[in-house]
Amino acid sequence: MRLTGVLGSLLGLALTTPVGADVGTTRADVDSVFAAWSGKDRPGCALAVVQGTTVSYARGYGMANLEAGVANTPETVFDIGSVSKQFTAMAVLLLVQDGLLSLDDDVRKYVPELPDYGATITIANLLHHTSGLRNYTDLFDLAGVPEVDLTTTRDALDLIARQHGNNFQPNEEFLYSDTNYFLAGEIVRRVSGQSLREFSARRIFGPLGMTHTHINDSPREVVPGRAMGYEPTAGGYLNYQSNFEQVGDGSVLTTVMDLAKWERNFTDARVGGRAAVELLTAVSKLFNGTRTPYGMGLFVDEYRGLEWIHHDGEWVGYRAAVSRFPSEQLSVIVTCNSIGALEPMELALRVGELYVGPHLKPSTPVPTQTGAQTAARHAGLYWSPERGTVRRFEVRDGALTLGGVALAPLGADQYQAEGESATTYRFVRDDGSGRPQLEAYSYGNTARYYRMPGVGAAAASPSEFVGSYRTDDLPAAWQLVAEGDRLLRRQSFMHDTELVPLFTDTFIGSLSEGDFLIHFLRAKDGRVSGFLVSGEMLRPILLTKVGSGGAG
Repeated sequence: MRLTGVLGSLLGLALTTPVGADVGTTRADVDSVFAAWSGKDRPGCALAVVQGTTVSYARGYGMANLEAGVANTPETVFDIGSVSKQFTAMAVLLLVQDGLLSLDDDVRKYVPELPDYGATITIANLLHHTSGLRNYTDLFDLAGVPEVDLTTTRDALDLIARQHGNNFQPNEEFLYSDTNYFLAGEIVRRVSGQSLREFSARRIFGPLGMTHTHINDSPREVVPGRAMGYEPTAGGYLNYQSNFEQVGDGSVLTTVMDLAKWERNFTDARVGGRAAVELLTAVSKLFNGTRTPYGMGLFVDEYRGLEWIHHDGEWVGYRAAVSRFPSEQLSVIVTCNSIGALEPMELALRVGELYVGPHLKPSTPVPTQTGAQTAARHAGLYWSPERGTVRRFEVRDGALTLGGVALAPLGADQYQAEGESATTYRFVRDDGSGRPQLEAYSYGNTARYYRMPGVGAAAASPSEFVGSYRTDDLPAAWQLVAEGDRLLRRQSFMHDTELVPLFTDTFIGSLSEGDFLIHFLRAKDGRVSGFLVSGEMLRPILLTKVGSGGAG
């Protein structure tokens, strides 16, 4: 019997041929999407394609464990990172149904340790990412605690509680933050009297028959069938695992076949009923009336003309993506065990296009020569002092791109990322200052960016920035040292991080996930007095210089 037939009989999900498609051609086309990850010398992925309530195709690619020579299969267990958030949201909704809490409750009713920022943060704000709370995983990174270290729930709560500010006032903006779902998981624990792992097993995973799924609140636990997470290097791969004990924002271990059972719940609503299932994909509105892109644990978007429900996740050496086109009754689930070039959402969309291609609108057209010339005029690095973020626009194949994604022209000097209805970019050629600018309009809020010149020959010496810097919001000071022409961030128990110059007095460094930006401030005499550190989920935080240092 074929492997897919075995899985169908064992897990109670029929595995059939895709409707209206030739067996050999369709499966070969799907397999070709994962061709680069199918070798025995590399990690890879597991895939499940769900049509209606039926798994029509499932397969593993590449290796689950390179040391043991174990291949990935549809039954391999992966950490799915932030794809876990929808399960935390369902746990909260079940407690709402039980009458034990309300979505309108003040979070501080259950987590009194949280500072009072002058406005009520509700449980709904947490689930919709409209709380304004700083992202705690980035805060750990900035405190010198990378994700491979051991951290406890108490460590995370203490770090969140010591924040003297937030990104914005609740419901003023939408900004994704892992803090929201970590706190939601903690509320489930405190209200139910059970760990999130116990509650989810009893109320969600058990009823759905997700027998290979659990919330991993014990990183050292032996989990049969689990893939090892990997990080690519020049010579091969390194093991990449985490000892974080936090749950709620991630930490669900599962298989693509179990996730297929969860996808079926959006149709038959066995867990939570129709009301809870619909709330998971009901987006919120900000105070300004703008619709956000997020329900509860799921993004609600549009992709080439079709409604698109999706979420991806990444944690240490694991990546995952769930992509659903409700009108086509199609879900594609991809779990992977390597970082680097492996992008599960890109793979999921490529598989999805094989099934629903005729129903998709054409992608961005090839730019005309005039369009290419316009794109070249807008290329460059732009910085928002208020947000503490940068956007780098480049021209590839005649099109303006951001982060490698082609931008579709909307009109004179306006663009939008293909498949993204959220952010519009408008380039301002002359606002009276003569300085090229960019307006990024997202969910009713506009951020202004300024085009910045590169680092020139007159760049400051790294020695100018050497010293010790501190903020009460972080439990550890920053030590900046110079080694030759390099500026390094040095903290105990972690490798040095090189700070790469972007433009005058501004550098970029690497977080465990993503980057951080530091912009140095100077006193009236021109000497460095401190810096602002920020990230995509972390608005600028001030660190003040408290001591001098030296070369490394």
